[in-house]
Amino acid sequence: MIPAYNEENTIRGVVKSVSNIISSILVVNDGSTDKTSQYLNELSITTIKNKRNLGYTRSIEKGLRYAFEHGADYVITFDADGQHLASDLKKFFNVIVTKNPDYVVGNRSFKNRIIEKFFGLYTKKIFGFSDPFCGFKAYSKYFFEKMGKKLENNYSIGMERAFITLSKSQMRAIEINLTTLRRQDSSRFAGYLRGNLMELKAIFNILRSIYL
Repeated sequence: MIPAYNEENTIRGVVKSVSNIISSILVVNDGSTDKTSQYLNELSITTIKNKRNLGYTRSIEKGLRYAFEHGADYVITFDADGQHLASDLKKFFNVIVTKNPDYVVGNRSFKNRIIEKFFGLYTKKIFGFSDPFCGFKAYSKYFFEKMGKKLENNYSIGMERAFITLSKSQMRAIEINLTTLRRQDSSRFAGYLRGNLMELKAIFNILRSIYL
């Protein structure tokens, strides 16, 4: 499942590379205003188009609900910006088939922001994965249901409910190391300074939800 917002430069290449590995592809078009919609209409995949821009987290929630309601047992989320390698999907498939995990989190070969590295030291020690804000993840249907079929109550870049669920249950998270490419254009998330501030806010909300 690929969330996409104004990714006209990469969406066709990303979908093509993923389609070489897996046939069940869902793209959630988050109200794109560039040529993303046009390019998606030319591809033989399932798409959902938000009437307006809902944001990254709500688009992923929408895609997860749709996929699980239509028979999926696991959903892998994959960013549309061209930073992930489709070949790493095979690592996810192997872990899902052999270990039947509740939750799988990718670990990028480089982090975009310094705060991600420091928070990753904490999450690795407590939860077993070091890159919570990586967009390359896998959710089991059972895990998503235990999360309340939502990713967050408060702003957390989609991680709040996952951390709460893991901290209050015996569910397992598995980390997979990824090869990550540098993005060629600007991030849709935010610039460096604002991005660090937004991630700091997300981390505060996550920790508050877990411990308070």
